[in-house]
Amino acid sequence: MKKVSKKQTPYNTIFLSKIIGLVLLTLFLFFIWDMSKPHLQATNGQAKIVTSSDFRDTSISLKAKDHSARTLDQQFKTNPNQQTTNQTVFLTFDDGPSATSNQLLNVLKAHQVKATFFMLGPQIQAHQAAVKRLYQEGHQLGLHGMTHDINRFYQNSESPANEMREAQRILASVTGGYTRLVRTPYGSVPNLTYDQKVRLNQYGFIYWDWTIDSLDWRYKNSQYVQEVLDQLQMFEKNKPWEPKVILMHDQPSTTNYLDSLITQLKARGYTFAVINETMPPVQH
Repeated sequence: MKKVSKKQTPYNTIFLSKIIGLVLLTLFLFFIWDMSKPHLQATNGQAKIVTSSDFRDTSISLKAKDHSARTLDQQFKTNPNQQTTNQTVFLTFDDGPSATSNQLLNVLKAHQVKATFFMLGPQIQAHQAAVKRLYQEGHQLGLHGMTHDINRFYQNSESPANEMREAQRILASVTGGYTRLVRTPYGSVPNLTYDQKVRLNQYGFIYWDWTIDSLDWRYKNSQYVQEVLDQLQMFEKNKPWEPKVILMHDQPSTTNYLDSLITQLKARGYTFAVINETMPPVQH
């Protein structure tokens, strides 16, 4: 009777299994390396202190503007410490503080209006008196990172959180205040990746975009006032429940016409409030 031998595993199958195992091991080691490598410090190379209008690359801003109509169709949760309605607007200022922040604060104070400021770490260091004033006068503190450089800020999964953590540390050293509210340069679309969002969340940050872009960074004149009013009219017609978060910048040309904007908003029945950590954030 013929003896039946055990079937031998083909050599090609063994070789293929080894290759697959090696690939999986390589991917696992790469993941561990990426998670454990030293954080890229946003402050490598001393950040240059410039006027806030110099931070913005308009070609990038226009790209982000194309997505800014994609907003949340949900109602704001109201802060028990402030009254908010469908007629409430949230004034937000990026890129500051600046040499003209005190003039901006004077306008807000004259109208008894509070605003939210998303500030850059180097600017906080350079204009500490203005930061302390806006903090003492009850405006909302927010962070905008360190570099405002699209290539550096969005360089890897850790870089946005690292910049915000450094700006957070600087703000606390100046005011003693702590904030989790952040806005990424040029907005989250299209640059902020899923992994970067996860890291921001892990560090407790809450990132905000906007629903109304004043385009003050483009116009640098009174035209931004009419831009805001036109967009608000569109919201009142099509989405009256939409949170009205207005993007502006801490720069001289915006400050020069802020009194006109607030006066016209009040005449149309709008009230004002600041963003807070209890609200569902506007995220594109």
